[in-house]
Amino acid sequence: MSVINLLALAVEGQHEWRPSLPAALSAERFAKEEARVLSEFVEKALVEAANPAPAAPAVARITAAKLKEFVADLRRPATLVVENRLADGGFVRAVAAALGDHRVVEALAPGRQWLCFSHGGGSGDIPELAGDERAAFTVLVRVAVLFDSDREHATHPGRNQDKVQKCRDNGVAEVHLLAWRMMENYAPFPIWHHHFPYRPEHVDELRAIEPARRGYLHLKDWFKDRRCRVPKKVFPADVALTEDDFAELGPDVVAELRELLAMIHRIL
Repeated sequence: MSVINLLALAVEGQHEWRPSLPAALSAERFAKEEARVLSEFVEKALVEAANPAPAAPAVARITAAKLKEFVADLRRPATLVVENRLADGGFVRAVAAALGDHRVVEALAPGRQWLCFSHGGGSGDIPELAGDERAAFTVLVRVAVLFDSDREHATHPGRNQDKVQKCRDNGVAEVHLLAWRMMENYAPFPIWHHHFPYRPEHVDELRAIEPARRGYLHLKDWFKDRRCRVPKKVFPADVALTEDDFAELGPDVVAELRELLAMIHRIL
């Protein structure tokens, strides 16, 4: 039954299955004898195994000894621990959509929910929360953490650097510490035009600041000084962004955001 459940997760698209040719042949025999409804899917996997395309190595190698545990871990949604579920969740959704990451977009879709956000309520309790989320998995840890750096300038360590190691000490290896100060610094200019349509001069002023300084501004305070209140949900769902919008922020922004998405792929 565990084998059928494992194959079903791949059929539904929650996980990718990249079998070796011997494994694909064994699966084909199993499907014909025990689960004919899966035969078409297994036959396609057999063709792909016989003609493999270059691809990233599998994240997890399933073994018979721990099959039930693997299936249980793979059935659960992957978890990204963030400081604020609504704000950071909106950020991740916007980045995935703008950079064309269909796998992450699908994983976050209401009908899928293969990836969920765990709300840290700020950064202080995140290492402990990450360890708690990690405890829900037995053999395949599908938990990652996203932190603001809170750096005031490029060489400033920020107040969350030490928490990265604490997360790893608690069994969560996948941690992304933003290079810039906080999530708000990664909001493209169309976001600010959306929030402050009657204050375009402030957005133009922000755009004129060189990225090396703009990336470390405390934007909530910066806008507050200009009598503009940054909303809790910086990335609203009704504002469509593009990769070029993020690229306009600075030369290294898109590369970093792709690293963030790659980390999420490793837990999916």
